[in-house]
Parts: sequence; C-alpha cells; structure tokens
Amino acid sequence: MAPPPPAGNDEPGSPIKPDRGGPRSPNRRGSRRAPKRRSPQAKGGHSPSSIRLVRIAGDDFELVHPRQVIEVDLDYQEGLEIWKAGDPEGARDALRYALGACHDNLWVHVALGQIALRDFRDPTLARGHFGYAVDLAERALPRGFTGRLPRERPSNRPFYEAIAGLASCLEALGRARDAGELRALGDRLSRGSRNDDLSR
Repeated sequence: MAPPPPAGNDEPGSPIKPDRGGPRSPNRRGSRRAPKRRSPQAKGGHSPSSIRLVRIAGDDFELVHPRQVIEVDLDYQEGLEIWKAGDPEGARDALRYALGACHDNLWVHVALGQIALRDFRDPTLARGHFGYAVDLAERALPRGFTGRLPRERPSNRPFYEAIAGLASCLEALGRARDAGELRALGDRLSRGSRNDDLSR
C-alpha cells in the first residue's frame, strides 16, 4: 500500500509542536543508525523532526510525513516489487535511491531494515534503519504525550512496524529486556495512556 498523502492545512485539528522530550525507546544508547542528512539545527542544538503530529479527534492523533514521501513513492514501490521478485540486493539499491530523495521516509527505512534483517541476517544494520525511524517519529511527540496513535491509521503504521523491527533486532543482539520495553512503549502509544507517565 502506498503511503498516505501528507496532511495539508485542511487536516482536522492543529499541528502539535515537536519536542525531543517525548517517549524514549531503549535504542538511544550505543545504536548504529543510518546516516542523517544535514539539516538546520533547532534551538538547543537538536535537529527538528520533519514529521509532525495532528489530532484526529479526541485523544487520537496521527503522524504527518514530509511531502517528499509521495514524490518518491514510485521508487519505493519499485523497490518492493524487486524484493518480492527475489532480488534483495536490487531492492536495496532502489530503496536507497528513494532514500536519497527523502531521507526521513519511514516506509523506506522500515523496508531497508526488513531486508537487512530477513535477507542479509544483519541485525546491527537493520537496527540502524529501524532505530532511525523510531527516533524520528518519537521526536514528533511532545513531552509527556498521553494521546493515542491508532495502529490502523496508515500514517502511523510504519512507526509501529519500525518498533517491531527494532525489537526483533534487539532480541537478536541479546537485549531481550530492551526489546520488551520497546514493545511495551508501542502498546502504550497504541492504546493511549492518560494515566501513564510516558516520559523517559
């Protein structure tokens, strides 16, 4: 399925200001991440997230992705087709090409992570892609976020796929406890947690 179009100004609700103090995954120490594209630094020295958060209704929210995600969708779909045809190396090349045009594309990072983990059996490389995707989405969440990110929303789905992939990598690397904490974080975000403290 192609990624959904990014929300425009007519999207219900208002954007939520990104904050690096949102929920933290256990991948933040000693992880190998995919190379980051250089971007202007926000106040305080942190890179701003290119992903935003909008309210759907009530306590339900969804992620809003960069517009370039749609522009590289054909390259992304081509990469998936090559992978399905049994050529993981060719798929990786096509997906890396798409990543060059939109580095903050969660769908592409998830696909590259899955290829690295399933076909090349390289959990360290896979963790770089999954971890980058998780970190990018987490930075869109404000500090103390207690809303709900419905799993069924297409815009939220790659975040949960990245969480699942990262947890699998951590388990393969002998970090079962961290993997369990990460899955618990995903469960809390999917159900909402007005009474839970999500800060880390």
